[in-house]
Amino acid sequence: MMVPVSANATLGHGTFYGDYRERRQVGDLAIADLRPTVPEHDVETHTHDDAHFLLLLDGLYLSSAKGMPAVCNTRALVLNPPGTKHRDCFRGLDGRFFTLSIPAHLWRSAADQRALPEHALQLSPSGLVQATGLWRELRGWDSASPLVIEDGVEALLDAATLMQRVMHRDGPAWLERAREQLEDDWEHTPRLSALACNADVHPVYFSRAFRRRFGCSPGEYLRHCRMERAIGLLHDPHMGLAQVAVACGFVDQSHFTHAFRRHYRCTPAQYRALA
Repeated sequence: MMVPVSANATLGHGTFYGDYRERRQVGDLAIADLRPTVPEHDVETHTHDDAHFLLLLDGLYLSSAKGMPAVCNTRALVLNPPGTKHRDCFRGLDGRFFTLSIPAHLWRSAADQRALPEHALQLSPSGLVQATGLWRELRGWDSASPLVIEDGVEALLDAATLMQRVMHRDGPAWLERAREQLEDDWEHTPRLSALACNADVHPVYFSRAFRRRFGCSPGEYLRHCRMERAIGLLHDPHMGLAQVAVACGFVDQSHFTHAFRRHYRCTPAQYRALA
């Protein structure tokens, strides 16, 4: 099914400019696998009633979402809150994308529980892996898939919340410096006492403030940074899994595979095959 194009259109639930190769409804959620059908010059500025995640699988994609390049040619995940005005489109029609649509009332309910973003943005590599898993679920649908999709949406919303917290730098400067240290120097594991000393606060206060601000402990955030780095390296076909494991601080490939599967419910090799 192809959706007609009109200027300043508002697209309804689960509706996109594309050819629906496969689609499912899970309660109020809509998921779909699509290919673009509208040339770049024919796409007008439009909005969506829903919030939606869009996973770029193949092709050249143009998006105004924060963090996206001018033209994206690699796998990427974009979040658009309800009512986002944009002119996102493909350059050419040789593309493929997966969408997950969340009605506005569910988005508002989720926003009551989390600090969700109010503007379009590109999600981190962790969100990218989670969305890829949901696309895989759509392709291999079975009776348990609806529960997997619902749980996966919660994980994506958590990923968006963490991105919002990291990008919205309204906390104490010392806390932001500590987070940047963990992110920039992810190869090394600092002591909690050293982080607290650099911030000139007590370790107990530091740990509590970090959890309150970022929703996880400093150690959990460091693991998150290492996993994000590993996901990026998995996109390099010239690096073996053992090399990726060592480069990101894991004891060996087995340790890396176990940690990856625990986080994302698939192995690094399975993700690489999909990517």
